[in-house]
Amino acid sequence: MRISAAMIVRNEERFLGDCLASLKGHVDEIVVVDTGSRDRTREIARAHGARLYEIPWPNDFAAARNYSLDQATGDWILWVDADDRLHVPEGVRLSELLDDPRLAGATLTLEWQRGLTPGTELRLFRNDPRIRFRGIIHENITSPVKAVCAVEGMEIRSTPLRLTHVGYEGDITHKHERNLALLRRAVQEEPDRPFYWACLAETLAALSRDDEAIAACNRAISAQRQLDLLTRRAYGGLAYQVLARILSNEGQDALPILNEAIESFPNECDLLFLRARALIAAGRHEEAVAILDDLVATDVDRPVKSGTSYDRRIFGEFAHDLRGIALLRLERFAEAAEAFERAAAAAAAAPDNLAYRAKAAAARGRAARTAARPS
Repeated sequence: MRISAAMIVRNEERFLGDCLASLKGHVDEIVVVDTGSRDRTREIARAHGARLYEIPWPNDFAAARNYSLDQATGDWILWVDADDRLHVPEGVRLSELLDDPRLAGATLTLEWQRGLTPGTELRLFRNDPRIRFRGIIHENITSPVKAVCAVEGMEIRSTPLRLTHVGYEGDITHKHERNLALLRRAVQEEPDRPFYWACLAETLAALSRDDEAIAACNRAISAQRQLDLLTRRAYGGLAYQVLARILSNEGQDALPILNEAIESFPNECDLLFLRARALIAAGRHEEAVAILDDLVATDVDRPVKSGTSYDRRIFGEFAHDLRGIALLRLERFAEAAEAFERAAAAAAAAPDNLAYRAKAAAARGRAARTAARPS
């Protein structure tokens, strides 16, 4: 049972060496497809024994990845990016994990970015010509693997493997700018696909082009409304999140759009957190506290569904702070103080720590004065 790691790269000298080192001893070959590097990327790939190929950038992520799959000779393929790091538990061998004729694909735990909750992603699949990436950007391999499962009576299984992704730390404006043209092309080619409109909205918002982002959100939401509920949930609530954040930042009421969103996506924690914030703005503090109670009780280390990660702070620092604000307005001062103290503890190394402690002290003071009043 031979395993091929396959990746596409461009100007990745900063990341590639550590990625290739993490693969050593776990895969039988590494296929690196360079799409136009001007740094030491190719030299690093060769030094680690990778099979190196060079192609012009095809302006299509799926096309580039599929070229890498075409070069792989293993029975199974692990697809990775240069800024991924593979972690294999001691005593675990990939060939043994995958040595099952019923298996077509396998997922692993993905830590997409520091500070986010872990998710799961399908990164391992059989080397089968029917399994190829789709999508010029945010390319997808899950649907082809599932199609093979349906035809062959096979299955997808989870594994104890873990990937950490380090490429989204720091300023990533250049990635948003790179993605913008591809996303504009994607929505032209598939105008009825809400996922691409939502991704375009997120990218535009990250580039502070809010009016264009709102228009893209509305296109995504309109396209989602045409889908049945099960398909709609598969697309996620990203467009609603982007729109709600923009409206809130502009001082507008985001509650109506969030209420609509939660009908389709009742378990999306980002939407629930934003709804709690909007409820506080609307003076509906008890409802907000109920949502925030659930968020702070969430197990943030349990991987959530495929393709989903959340900012850990919406279950900790941010949730406790928001809960403190709601409790303060309900004149539950002692509980508010405790909530602010928990926010401070969660943000121990963050600049906001002192602000939370000041809020806690103020709430404690109000609790003491309230208790001292004659009944």
